[in-house]
Amino acid sequence: MDPQLIEYARIELTYALMDNSGKTKGQLQAFCEHPPADKDRNPRKPIHVVELDNGRGGVRCVKAENSAVYVLETRSRRRPLPPINDNEFSAAPWRRAVNMLPEHEQAWLRYCYGFDLTFRYQTMICEAIWNGHQHALPPGLLKKTKKRIISLVWLAVQEVAAQQMNDTYKQYAGALLATHLGVSRSTWCEVYAPHWKMLKSAVELLDLESLSSVLVRMPEPNFEEDIG
Repeated sequence: MDPQLIEYARIELTYALMDNSGKTKGQLQAFCEHPPADKDRNPRKPIHVVELDNGRGGVRCVKAENSAVYVLETRSRRRPLPPINDNEFSAAPWRRAVNMLPEHEQAWLRYCYGFDLTFRYQTMICEAIWNGHQHALPPGLLKKTKKRIISLVWLAVQEVAAQQMNDTYKQYAGALLATHLGVSRSTWCEVYAPHWKMLKSAVELLDLESLSSVLVRMPEPNFEEDIG
């Protein structure tokens, strides 16, 4: 697919999947800071008499232990805020397209472009990458070596995600990764470096396929001409 379209999808998804839930205070927090009840208007009394209709055209008096409390309007605006702002509404088609993808592709897009650190998403991404990489493992691979390769999966996911969102990101050096795994540099270059490259390629392929799937599922713009 056209690289410009892919980059366009990255930019739009970053805005569409952004978490804007912290822009306003919650109702409970707002009430704690500015209580809406005004006790000065109706001072409390030990016994408060309330007049009620007795159902026969008369009035009956009832003694209430609690006095009336005047409560201010809970919103400070004459018109309530809209349930969704214009930017979030315009990005709704992108979110709908993401929701139609397979779970592992949704997890990748939400983690990479929505900065969603939900552990379930991280697990699904790693499982998808590892399941696709197992066919590249040589027969008779030592269990210890296999565990070390598995530990590289999440590092590969993090590195590719950082590269997509930061052009100045510096990749992990081979010596640093060898130290992380507790092996020599020569062992890293001979045994683990090929798997590291394949894992990163698998994550990059997941990114490309996910973005392409979103673009395919996006509705085509409908421009109606005014015929006067």
